[in-house]
Amino acid sequence: MRMHDLSRPAALLLAGLCVLGPLRDAAAQTPPSGGTGGTGGTTNKFPPADAFTIQYWLLNEKGDFLRPLTEKYFNQYFNQARCQCGLQIGVIVRLKKTMAGYSTGEQLQSFVGTQCGMAEVALAGQFRKCAQLGVELVSTFQMGITTSFHPIWLTNGVTPNSPSRNPSEAYTAGSCEANVTGEAGVWMCAPNMNSMGNCQADEFFIQGSQNINLPSKTGGIKYDFQPPLLKINDFKAEPGDGAVVLTWQAGSGDVNGFRILCEDAATGQPVPGLKQPFAHPYDTIPNGQYFFTQENLCPNGPFSTFFTSEDNPLGTTSDGDDSATGTDTDGGTDTIGDTGGDTLEPSAECGNDIIEGDEECDEGDANADDAACSGDCKRSYCGDGRVQAGVEECDDGNDEDGDACTNACKMAGCGDGSLWVGMEFCDMGDLNATDNMSPCNELCELVNCIALGTCPTCGNSDDTEELALDPENGCDDGPLNSNHAACKSDCTKFECGDGFVFSDPPDGVEPEECDDGENGDNTDACTEGCFRATCGDGFVWKDVEECDDGNDINNDGCSNTCHEPACGDGIKQDGEDCDDGLNNSDTSSCSPDCTFTASAGMLSLDWDYVCSGHIPFSTKTYRIRGLENGKEYNFMLVPYDLIGNPAPVATIARGIPVETYDLWEQCEEDGGICGASGYCNVSDDSSGGLALFSALAAFGLGGLGVANRRRNRA
Repeated sequence: MRMHDLSRPAALLLAGLCVLGPLRDAAAQTPPSGGTGGTGGTTNKFPPADAFTIQYWLLNEKGDFLRPLTEKYFNQYFNQARCQCGLQIGVIVRLKKTMAGYSTGEQLQSFVGTQCGMAEVALAGQFRKCAQLGVELVSTFQMGITTSFHPIWLTNGVTPNSPSRNPSEAYTAGSCEANVTGEAGVWMCAPNMNSMGNCQADEFFIQGSQNINLPSKTGGIKYDFQPPLLKINDFKAEPGDGAVVLTWQAGSGDVNGFRILCEDAATGQPVPGLKQPFAHPYDTIPNGQYFFTQENLCPNGPFSTFFTSEDNPLGTTSDGDDSATGTDTDGGTDTIGDTGGDTLEPSAECGNDIIEGDEECDEGDANADDAACSGDCKRSYCGDGRVQAGVEECDDGNDEDGDACTNACKMAGCGDGSLWVGMEFCDMGDLNATDNMSPCNELCELVNCIALGTCPTCGNSDDTEELALDPENGCDDGPLNSNHAACKSDCTKFECGDGFVFSDPPDGVEPEECDDGENGDNTDACTEGCFRATCGDGFVWKDVEECDDGNDINNDGCSNTCHEPACGDGIKQDGEDCDDGLNNSDTSSCSPDCTFTASAGMLSLDWDYVCSGHIPFSTKTYRIRGLENGKEYNFMLVPYDLIGNPAPVATIARGIPVETYDLWEQCEEDGGICGASGYCNVSDDSSGGLALFSALAAFGLGGLGVANRRRNRA
């Protein structure tokens, strides 16, 4: 009997995807056989979870079903490269024919992903709905349904703007480059188990962990798109005779083993005779002894693709065109050190006197939390919560101007023109205690100016005397007048460029960040708009920034740290092969002049360059034989996890094999101590030579043996 094929678009409804989450017990919610539901008091009988068989299949690059997945395929097969190559997963769902008495006219819905139950009810955007395999009558499952899906749907959800939830048409919220791990599978629900429409969380009676592939009959397909995190240190090469001995240091972690890549340093070509066999994409049983990249797994392009969307709230990234127009992309060429994308992004090291990554500054040993450049390589500014020595008196990191530390980072005090709430009744700055000018005395206390007969015009809004204020720029908030408020101490409204920082605004009004008065321009720490100068504002801060083009493009002639491009800044610019910043060296993958120290083939982990078998994770040294003495070679160490995700070590080790010298060669080099017969003398006279010969002969070390050894070594 022909199986119903869910790969046909007509058989599928819109589908959705979900985010990561733990799988729940497959039998946690079983539709009650003979249970009630629906409307009008009718009885709907749904088959329970154990009435279904779910079987996952291995597919080839053409999408043909090959064989059911075994336990190792479940646990250690679907890595990042297989996602990038689109090696699809097949699934067959059947209702056992021996199970009878069900209402065959009811519909069941099937999905693939994790946490499909929670995702289906759309909990505040935290989850993305699972890809929906289909909506089918119970009777359809008696024949069995067959479909397949891209590995991306094990982990990533469908975006809200997706035109479909069909795995072949839906837009994902993420990509294969997201460093995620987890377990997922097929979910099924009976949407009218209760009176609510669609699938509710409690209606999912199969929850991703049911299958007939495993002896236990439970477990989802494990996926791991995250390369190993364990750091490998001190990768070195020591010369041997026709060989090189490689050593490294590593602790315990998520590395399952190593492979070594070799090349002729002069030509950049693989070393002849050392190439290792590569695992077939699906014929080799997963054994944790190979690493996989998109280039070595599907060199002619992905077997299948998926659609991505720019709606990406989960923080993952995707390659290519992320627009919601449905352009299907995924891939790119990974380079050395890349564990989540298509380009090498070396991590910044704060304190190395080089501005890298997202650092705003780096003054090396001068970095400090009380300095102009903080300990985390951020520029200090008033309001960052750190007191800059010699510049700020305080810094409480908030925008409340009425507390003990003003928004100018000065200690609050009477006469500063800012009202210290709870400590002062008024503060009009220089106008305090000025006759006929202020109702505020030198102690920041309100005075009864009417009784004294000295009521000023400005600052005395409660006085019955008519105020003579500028109709356009005048104001009077009485004792609340302040040179940091909307109405200044001289009863004029604040404006950018008046020399006073408007740091105490009324609700809903944006404060000024700075105000350097009439001297304000766009070349110093305060711009003409009364904002603190920052990298990316489009204005060059003299003596601080080298450039500022106002965009976030890092390799266009002005970096995102507002420095002009230079080899060693950690940013790959046009004309540079690479740039690892402080890590540039003759022994790393990127040289001090920003050129690769090894070939593109080796750096891209081309399997033609693999020159060792699987090296167990506990190994710290390995000997590469079959090399030519006197020739220079490059070596790369590639750790990988159980599922085959690689994390290549950035250091390129170089070595030159040399001929090893023993007793004969030492005699020959030292000159004058070797006799005519080819034995080493301990003195210049023949008697000494004879004495040594007698001694050697006594131990069976005759001249024939030495001569033969010499001929054999040649």
